[in-house]
Amino acid sequence: MNIDDDERIARKKISPMIKNIAWVGICCLTLILMIIVLAIMRKLTLQLLLLIIISTVAIFCATSIFSVQLWQRSKKRNMESLKSNKKNVLDNIVNLTSIGLTVLILLLSASVMSPLDLGYGSFATFVVFLIYMPTAIWIISFQLSYGTVLFFVGSFLTCALFMITDSEPAGLGLALALSHVIFIGGIAAAIFYNSKRLKILFAALAIIGCVGDSRILWYYLNDGYVTKIDIIIPTERFPHNLTHDPSLHGNYSYGFLTYGSGIDNRIDYGLKASIITPTIDLSSIITLSTFNKQNFNFNQFVLPLNGRIWYPTNTSSGPYPIVLMVHGNHVSMEPSENGYEYLGTMLASQGFFTVSVDQTFLNVDPFGSSTGYGQMSKIKKYDASFSRRPEFIARALILLETLKQLRLWNTQEKNQFHNQLDLSNVGLVGHSRGGEAIVIAYMLNKLKFLPDYPGSISLSNYNFEIKALFSISGTNDGYTPLGYKLKSHDVTMFGIHGIYDADLLSLSFQGKLRSLRFTSNSSNYNFKASLYVNQANHGQFNTNWGRYDLSPGKNQFINVRPLMKIEEQQHICKMYMAALMNIVLKNQTQYRILFEDYRSGLRYLPHTNYISTFQDSKEIIIADFENYDVTIGTIAGSKIKATNLLLWGSVYVEVYRSAMLILQPMKDLIGKYAINLQNPVNGSSVRFMIGRTPEGLVDNLTVLLWYENGTFDSHAVHVLPALSKNIYKLSATEYVTAVQTVSFPLTSVFAGLEFVINDTNAQFLIDNIVIAQ
Repeated sequence: MNIDDDERIARKKISPMIKNIAWVGICCLTLILMIIVLAIMRKLTLQLLLLIIISTVAIFCATSIFSVQLWQRSKKRNMESLKSNKKNVLDNIVNLTSIGLTVLILLLSASVMSPLDLGYGSFATFVVFLIYMPTAIWIISFQLSYGTVLFFVGSFLTCALFMITDSEPAGLGLALALSHVIFIGGIAAAIFYNSKRLKILFAALAIIGCVGDSRILWYYLNDGYVTKIDIIIPTERFPHNLTHDPSLHGNYSYGFLTYGSGIDNRIDYGLKASIITPTIDLSSIITLSTFNKQNFNFNQFVLPLNGRIWYPTNTSSGPYPIVLMVHGNHVSMEPSENGYEYLGTMLASQGFFTVSVDQTFLNVDPFGSSTGYGQMSKIKKYDASFSRRPEFIARALILLETLKQLRLWNTQEKNQFHNQLDLSNVGLVGHSRGGEAIVIAYMLNKLKFLPDYPGSISLSNYNFEIKALFSISGTNDGYTPLGYKLKSHDVTMFGIHGIYDADLLSLSFQGKLRSLRFTSNSSNYNFKASLYVNQANHGQFNTNWGRYDLSPGKNQFINVRPLMKIEEQQHICKMYMAALMNIVLKNQTQYRILFEDYRSGLRYLPHTNYISTFQDSKEIIIADFENYDVTIGTIAGSKIKATNLLLWGSVYVEVYRSAMLILQPMKDLIGKYAINLQNPVNGSSVRFMIGRTPEGLVDNLTVLLWYENGTFDSHAVHVLPALSKNIYKLSATEYVTAVQTVSFPLTSVFAGLEFVINDTNAQFLIDNIVIAQ
């Protein structure tokens, strides 16, 4: 063999090294471009960045070791003697390195891909995973043993299982696993086997797997599918309608500013804060997560009072009622408090001093950690239900401490808001966990000590005149003082919720409405009401939260196609917000009809299905169906008679957190349910809630109103069917029982009523029969 032959053989052996170096360059360039694109899209998470870095290191290490081997072999002429030697130490290093890095990458990839991930990534994470894995196998496959390849390919099964959630069938995760194993396994086998037929076979399998991967990827990336939504408006129209849209901007000019500690990393509450506020110590209640402490550069001992203010600038028209808004839980890396600007500007233009309170530092961090117990940890061991979450207490206290600052500003002559704040008229607005925090704040407002831990936690002298509570997709039972459901008294409370809410699947806040009690014979008028909105979700009430309600992985399972536009959903919220605050804080009672019956505002509301309920402090309860004795009503002296009814008892309806009457007639007979009063009652109208179960196929019944003089009125009631929803792409259709409040005028002294049902397929739910004054 001459020198030219030796050089030619050496070049042939070096050429794979050059190819692999080229592969490394292309792969690294691709990953760098991904980092840039994801950073621009603000989709780059810490976990995803670690995945990319470790992937790059893995490819580089494996290829470098392989290249060293090639270089060493190119220096040896006798290849046969090399094969006869014991396995090269570098071969073992390559295999061990490959296995170790593979395990590390798989674990990290699974962590990032998991729907339980609470970071900021999107499904781009999965795209990175798909691009990296085939490339890595292609580069290092020349040195992997068959056992390592099998381990490598089989590991995808474990990784794919992370894509299974409780909201999706397991078959989807298995389909992903199968297609991915075929895809990667086909590529690896096509490389290893020398047989041309086997190469063709495995290449075909790789193509099939690629198609399967692409199809599943398309499934994740699309917005879902359009579901047919029948808009049904009951024919019984409310006798009065709104004369104008309450959400229109008013005649007040307004300004904007931020306030904060002045030392906050966020510029709006640091250098640009117009008013500097003190910090508060809530270490007795909570501890911040380690990440949030480092990210915000403060801890539970020095929590800031931060916020955004929209205020009327005309000082001669003050003082102005106060509205405080607070967000709920969202990832702490993204601001939530500025997502209510659409509400702040509207309310300020109508003459309200409006504040959006910052509590971002209490939110969950990108690693899923949230606030923990402070000194209250001493009682945590007794809290078997884990329902006394200190986070909710902290959210409520920050609201009250903010009101205390406003009270101070109102008395400071040099403060621009001196004598401009009407502290006798305060409304609280909360979204998600904030929707429950406002109820807790209302409760703590009148107390001197925290019920659970009075020895170490005393409350300041708050005693603010909080008159209105407006909950947006509010939670329930996050905090249950002394183990009991939180009860409220004598305040106006309203809850709005989206039927397509993927975070809170039902109107949880109904529990708070149910626990609200009014003092009889009180001179103050209050009411409680709710609005369930079809095609509305959890996040679009906050501009920053948007169309997806869950964490990034789970978000791809949500069917967002049926959702209304964010502008429409926010318009509904604006209408009811403006109406409530003007009723309660400015005594503009003309807007009350919107809460009594949503149909009074149909000309201004987006075209979709609504379910509304209403009760007030002046009504006389005839029957609420919570008695053990089903033969009597709630009002004294009432008697109940059921005729030809298969079902006529009380059932608990979870979505409304209430016991309701269920009525179903016997086959081929006319069913009747009557309530007669021993002592007739005067009133302006009779009001009750009524709906159909999903099994109820009949949409009408007759109501007879009996009067003391022996006459009666007959009214036909057309009842909304249970509304369907498909929140997830592959989930079965679910049904929401539409229990709507209806009202009929009384023409004389009320003596009783009777429900008449003449179809066997009918099944109705009825609740809270009252006489309105």
